[in-house]
Amino acid sequence: MQEILTPSQVAALLQIHVKTVYRLTEEGVIPGNRIGRSWRFRKMDILDLVSNKQRKQSKYGKSPGLKKRLPTS
Repeated sequence: MQEILTPSQVAALLQIHVKTVYRLTEEGVIPGNRIGRSWRFRKMDILDLVSNKQRKQSKYGKSPGLKKRLPTS
């Protein structure tokens, strides 16, 4: 049987804020299912998402969304 997670559990697993989980779910970044007024997530989907992101970053270097900070004078 698959392990099902709540938004709070996903936030703890990814070490992000629970509001970020909701936002990323609405944007389609994090796969989830809405049951009534609640969101539920399959743990394997979340772990696959993380491992796919890590593979892409290691294959192509840094993520294009990351910018180098310039020192302020």
